[in-house]
Amino acid sequence: MDLTLFQQKDIFPRFVTDKLASVPIDYKEMNFQIDKSRQEGSAHLKAAVVLLLNFKNIYGKSEYVFQLIKRSDTVSQGGDISCPGGMLQPGRDNFLNFFLKTRILPAMRGRKASIIQSGDKETAALIHLFLTNALREAWEEIGLNPFNIKFLGALPSYSLTLFARTIFPFVCLTPKSFKYKLSSEVEKVLEIPLSIFFDSANYATLDIKTSLGKDTEPLQYQTPCLIIPDVREGEDILWGATFNIIHNFLRIISDGTLPSTYSSRTLNKVLTIKYISPRG
Repeated sequence: MDLTLFQQKDIFPRFVTDKLASVPIDYKEMNFQIDKSRQEGSAHLKAAVVLLLNFKNIYGKSEYVFQLIKRSDTVSQGGDISCPGGMLQPGRDNFLNFFLKTRILPAMRGRKASIIQSGDKETAALIHLFLTNALREAWEEIGLNPFNIKFLGALPSYSLTLFARTIFPFVCLTPKSFKYKLSSEVEKVLEIPLSIFFDSANYATLDIKTSLGKDTEPLQYQTPCLIIPDVREGEDILWGATFNIIHNFLRIISDGTLPSTYSSRTLNKVLTIKYISPRG
């Protein structure tokens, strides 16, 4: 992929929209499966996140960056880097969804929701609902004004393994920079250039071990991660669901030209009961 595309402010969003337009969306099928499992007693949860893109000058050049958050120690998965977002709140989000449908919010202005990456009204309705969910959470977590959003497309759902949770991700552009207003759930916002994902030297292997209590079988596995330099703290590590969601997005827009081999560096991480429940 020609990485200079990330430096083209007006062309890149149209390029992303065109790429995502042909991506099949599984929201209807996944939503049905979750509802069915919950009727059978499962505690499986639905969540939505927004993968934010912003064009800005960083590291001496202007290009598109991801706007991600680092979760604080007051919430589960503390210290992880993630997209703004959170759990679906059916009552609130169905009510707020009304404003998207009546086009008060500009997230889908000028586009017919019934044809956005879907061939049926039910999928379109779920795109609306989960986008509303993601934007509400982004406003609560970092102060993102939903009027400062351009919707570029949806990504396929992603189900977690350590948690009974499925994520519904959306790609959106923030046309204007804004002042972050962080909630207690957010330690900081990271602005990560898209181009660093295309350099194999930025990747490593993360060796995960779990220590979740005497009644839980410990696990150990390895997973790829991205190392993000931090001037004050040394480095941050992007891994897990957010890593995979971003990788899937970049794989789609780059036609699979991400690095296939990584550096030989290995990092270690232990997941304790506090990771699952900070008050545990």
